[in-house]
Amino acid sequence: MKVAVAYNNGEIAENFGSCTVFASYDYTGEYVTEREKALLECEPMAQPHQVAELLAQNHVEAIICGNMSADAKNILLSRGVIPIAGFCGDADTAADMLVTGQLPMDDGASGGGCSGCCGSCGGGCGGQDDDSCGCGDGGSCGCGE
Repeated sequence: MKVAVAYNNGEIAENFGSCTVFASYDYTGEYVTEREKALLECEPMAQPHQVAELLAQNHVEAIICGNMSADAKNILLSRGVIPIAGFCGDADTAADMLVTGQLPMDDGASGGGCSGCCGSCGGGCGGQDDDSCGCGDGGSCGCGE
């Protein structure tokens, strides 16, 4: 599986639309320790369709970010990239969590992720309201707390 994360100094970037660097993780084996990481750079102020094309050309299957507009989600989905918004924290950890099934992946139709980023899992994470939602330790939405 190939996953990208909107990237800002090792953390998940807050906003997909203003991100200029994406970390790409290529998971080649059955363990999360078997991955290659590369940085993909795009032009500042690139349009969502340009970013979606960059991700699609690099065979990215899903993108994790903090916030993303509905238009950007639709553009990504049209290129076969699943948008996963509403997360913050360490980028490497979030990518690993997604691949191991600990970070929920949706079809982009819902807001995805956890409401209030770094808060509770209410309203996100597969509809569960308790600490078992798989969003990191204690329902922390993957944040590096």
